Amino acid sequence: MNRLNKKQKNSKGSATILVILIVLTVVLFGVMNMMSVYTSYKISQKNLKWTKQYYEFDSKAQVFANNIAKRIDKYSYNSQIDQSDILDELSKNMADDREILINGKTLDLPIDKNQKIAQNNYIDVGVYFLGEDGQRAFYIDLKIPQVKGKKPYETSYWNRVSESFEYNTNPEFSEGEEIIIQ
Repeated sequence: MNRLNKKQKNSKGSATILVILIVLTVVLFGVMNMMSVYTSYKISQKNLKWTKQYYEFDSKAQVFANNIAKRIDKYSYNSQIDQSDILDELSKNMADDREILINGKTLDLPIDKNQKIAQNNYIDVGVYFLGEDGQRAFYIDLKIPQVKGKKPYETSYWNRVSESFEYNTNPEFSEGEEIIIQ
């Protein structure tokens, strides 16, 4: 009988160890899955923010380009575009959320409307739209022909300004502590 009790005690101990290991494995995989979901959530939130900003800047750029096109459309086909009209329209479109460049030089107020802004029969107008942090976030470059053609302007560049970034995949806790995973 003594032998039988010893075998039962040994098998009870190994079963307990197996149950503990299985529970630890399940908990470990649960935590790993939770961290993976959290990281994916943070990445999707960042992508949502970037996409929203892109379309906001794109719509501002469309409004800016349409305002320039409306001013140019008042000229008949093959007529000379008045540079002071373009400068007047640019001054109307100046705002705190953008930086306007003519031929690569920043346009400052007050604008001298007698200045020559055409180079090689084009007026090169670049606009940086600034983000919430004041950094350049979106850029458009319009080439306006000095003589009105079929199109009011040619778009040579229309895109988000590239920025370096790194995803922070470390989980944040309510106490402000971070676990750094290496």
